Amino acid sequence: MKSISTNNLISVLFCFFSIFTVLFPVFFLNKLFLAVIVWFTIDNYKFYRLCTISPFLVFYIFFFGFVFSFFNDFDAALRQQYLFSVFVLFLIYPIIQYKIDVDQIIKISGLVAVTYTCFSFIIVIIFIDSSFSGPYYEFFRYFSAGSYGFKEYTEVGSLFFHIGCLPFLYLPFVLFVISFVEKRKLSSLLAMLVILITIIVSGSRGSIFSSLIAAFYIVFSKIKVKFKFIFLAASILLAFILFSYLSLNTNMLDNEEGSNAAKIAHFESFVDNLDFFNFFLGEGLGSLYYSNGSQGLKAVTEITPLDMLRYFGFILTPLLYIYIIFPTRKIALYLGNNSLYLGLLIIYILNSLTNPTMFNSFGLLVVLWYWSKILANKRTRTIDKIKYLN
Repeated sequence: MKSISTNNLISVLFCFFSIFTVLFPVFFLNKLFLAVIVWFTIDNYKFYRLCTISPFLVFYIFFFGFVFSFFNDFDAALRQQYLFSVFVLFLIYPIIQYKIDVDQIIKISGLVAVTYTCFSFIIVIIFIDSSFSGPYYEFFRYFSAGSYGFKEYTEVGSLFFHIGCLPFLYLPFVLFVISFVEKRKLSSLLAMLVILITIIVSGSRGSIFSSLIAAFYIVFSKIKVKFKFIFLAASILLAFILFSYLSLNTNMLDNEEGSNAAKIAHFESFVDNLDFFNFFLGEGLGSLYYSNGSQGLKAVTEITPLDMLRYFGFILTPLLYIYIIFPTRKIALYLGNNSLYLGLLIIYILNSLTNPTMFNSFGLLVVLWYWSKILANKRTRTIDKIKYLN
């Protein structure tokens, strides 16, 4: 009975942590729930099997960057935020120990985020002339890192509206896609479409394309072999039509478009900033560099892997991604059904090439989900092996 109550407690705490992380990333409540879970984890450490050492290795890399940054100019608030965000990864131990249903929690968090976004859209956009719209938007902008405006991909321009943790919706979207493909439930289809519409309204090209690519990847991996070629051919044709339309009718793929030009300039400035020492060791967590993309000093850009190379150099950064993608050395755990989860994580990492979506609390929730899928299977195989030997 005690074990059941503990499972429920951890599940509820993790669910609240996930929801508040997605809705109000700058509010203290998600940190409070994280602190309670971490305290519980430390207090019960002797009951946990060390299913992976990746959380420690990732923390050591970030701590090295934290210390090394004292030798350079840095953004103190960002540096602290990065360091404390990696504590999220230590939640993998209670997740595995108490068999927390991370899929269900992620789905709930995604639907709550969509509902909150829709509610905020109505107040901020539909009732824009009301007396409460302005104050609400200030709350929405500060606590939820939300924003709205127009993106000039065409001459007319298109409205965008989103919360700050919008890229996180990639994960509940792909989970509902998997549920629909496997079980054909109407509720999963509706949830999938609602989340996709929310992602599209955000105007985030990276999130839109990564979600569509992930949906294709899921369907392709689940359908029967005899239909794979037909599905692949149809998808390539649709992709060609889509990219042709975007190239001819928008500046979305144009190098001179404002956002694209800034990213290219960030990269060029990064190359110009390289020298012998920062190539190998980086310049420390949250370090500043001058970027022509913003015509000023930058501590973080939209290109996450580039920032990691600036912070940690070309030795530790590849190791950082290796520890994240491969939390265990058992190659068999990345094959079979688990290859789907590996592919979905890689798609999310590729999205971080154009968005700061990876090394923050909601981005590391995606990593936690991935680890839970890989390492839960490891735990099951270990238990089965013990039973067999007995």
